[in-house]
Amino acid sequence: MAIGVVVVTFNRLNKLKEALQSFSRQTVTPDYIVVVDNASTDKTPQYLKEWKNEKENYSKYVVTMNRNMGGSGGFYTGLKFAQKLKSDWIWVSDDDAFPERNALEVAEKYLNKNLSAICGMVINNGKIDLDHRRCYRKEKFRLVPISFSKEMYNRETFEVECFSYVGAIINKGKLKLAGLPRKEYFIWMDDTEHSLRLHKYGKIICVPAIKIHHDVRSVNANIPTWKDYYGIRNTADMYRRNFPYKYYVYYCYGNLIKTTLNIVKHKNV
Repeated sequence: MAIGVVVVTFNRLNKLKEALQSFSRQTVTPDYIVVVDNASTDKTPQYLKEWKNEKENYSKYVVTMNRNMGGSGGFYTGLKFAQKLKSDWIWVSDDDAFPERNALEVAEKYLNKNLSAICGMVINNGKIDLDHRRCYRKEKFRLVPISFSKEMYNRETFEVECFSYVGAIINKGKLKLAGLPRKEYFIWMDDTEHSLRLHKYGKIICVPAIKIHHDVRSVNANIPTWKDYYGIRNTADMYRRNFPYKYYVYYCYGNLIKTTLNIVKHKNV
């Protein structure tokens, strides 16, 4: 089963170069790589012109956006483009995620047309990042996102309900049924919402032997940023679309109070 790759980038040329090299070094060559340039203003456009002309054992495509539509718009565009290409599976990833050399080789052993997706182990600063593979526990009025324990990653595989786009491989047939990511999200929760929809059409399994190194810095989660707006708004929309209405209402009221208190607490920061 052929595996294509979709990478979304914005103004992170050095990371993009490393990401593309990590796919070029794979022991099993991808069928193609699609790079979605989210209207980068650095030297990324020039580099991608040169990269596209360099000969490799896979096809290369560059999709250049007219404006930055965020990761959500980038993955929407990239997956829509890849749907027209000849591959059974599509690996999706940001430009700061670097799969180990045997990632595609290992993945091939687990691809099954009945699955909606498979995903791998995300490693950050030498440790397993548990936030990327999750499920939801339903309580009386709220939904609780649950990350899987480190012990689960000792298993050959385990089933998940939702994933991030760091090292996820989507079944193109199931993608057609579930639809594309919601481009209006801009950033955050687009992958979670999308994987919840994919999960309705088939199992999603994590294969820890597929390893992806994620190059991200830690942030202070207690200080609100502009991104938190999208996180709260998109989570509310995701709950409204995919879960009983009461969870959406509880989340909205709960975060209205929480956000107000947080703003008051940090107004002088």
